[in-house]
Amino acid sequence: MKDQMALFSIVMTSVMFVLWVIICWRMIAPLTVRRSTKILLAAALLAALVLYYVTRLFVKEGLPVEVNTTLRWIGYLSLGFISLTIPFLFVKEVLQFGGRVVGDKKEPVDGARRAFLHNAGNAAVMAAVLPTMAFSIQEAFQKPIVKNNALKIAGLHPDLEGTTIAHISDLHVGSILDEKWLNALMSQVGELRADMFVLTGDAIDGKVSRVGKELDSLLKFEAPLGKFFVTGNHEFYSGVDGWVEQMRALNFTVLNNEHTLIQKGEGKLLLAGVWDYSGERFGEHYASDPFAAKAGAPEHDLSILLAHQPKNIFEASRAKFDIQLSGHTHGGQYFPWTYAVHLFQPYVQGLHQVDDSLLYVNTGTGFWGPPMRFTVPPEITLHTLTRA
Repeated sequence: MKDQMALFSIVMTSVMFVLWVIICWRMIAPLTVRRSTKILLAAALLAALVLYYVTRLFVKEGLPVEVNTTLRWIGYLSLGFISLTIPFLFVKEVLQFGGRVVGDKKEPVDGARRAFLHNAGNAAVMAAVLPTMAFSIQEAFQKPIVKNNALKIAGLHPDLEGTTIAHISDLHVGSILDEKWLNALMSQVGELRADMFVLTGDAIDGKVSRVGKELDSLLKFEAPLGKFFVTGNHEFYSGVDGWVEQMRALNFTVLNNEHTLIQKGEGKLLLAGVWDYSGERFGEHYASDPFAAKAGAPEHDLSILLAHQPKNIFEASRAKFDIQLSGHTHGGQYFPWTYAVHLFQPYVQGLHQVDDSLLYVNTGTGFWGPPMRFTVPPEITLHTLTRA
């Protein structure tokens, strides 16, 4: 796991360096300011982009919380800035290249005019990026919206009809979001008075020793039919065995390729869960297996699978689960990832019919990386079991 996190930091640092070169080449170098000013701008941007990831590589014992949080803010805001700037810059470059192609080639090149237009185009890029970034930061920290979702099941047992499930996912507590944020979130979830509470992975970013105490409000929260948890990829990055034990200590039923039977009146609901889809990379015994999660299941009227990643739905459908509840995608979180995420996940947000199964993808209650969301607000889902 440590090797994978080191590899992640190396890859991120390399990517940031390449993007930094592009920004320097196309935006900083053409500025009509002193050379020393350009060097200062380029150096400041590089430091902001890579300092956090370089620190993770070389500071093995960890940093004081305040220092670590400050570095995260600088690094993630810089990442957000550059990941917004690059696509806008690409559009500007294409438009300007097109203008040169269709322009009058007989006219002599006016270097001063070209430089002015280039810098004016870059100013337009900033005029688009900065307000978008400001709006995205505001949206990331707004109170999560409650999405009411009807899970319509043909022949649903009468005693299960109307059962409500509060569903949150991808909190990422310990990165930028903290205990205060989680306390407010759980107060909001409590107001829903749902029958069941499920958390579909990526509760944290960090080891139990650093983040564990920030989850105390989860211990205090109760639901009549229980509260349930499955691992996400970030639990694996942060020591999955420790987090499984910690979530159990917080009175969650943790479902690792396992199931439990929930009785409501005469209705029987089989609730199962799997390890994260990527778990097998950390050991064969962590392989995500919907069939194993259902093996030996008692007689039941309805089956629901909790799986962090939507990718599990194909195996879940073959295993004859009626419903799968997932997260992981964050709905792409912000532009341009709201489009790019479709390259990696078959389903990104909302309700889908997949063969004979229903899939619901929560777009995340927190955020990861840049503290930004654009047109994908943080979400709490309130599912209601309903007869079709």
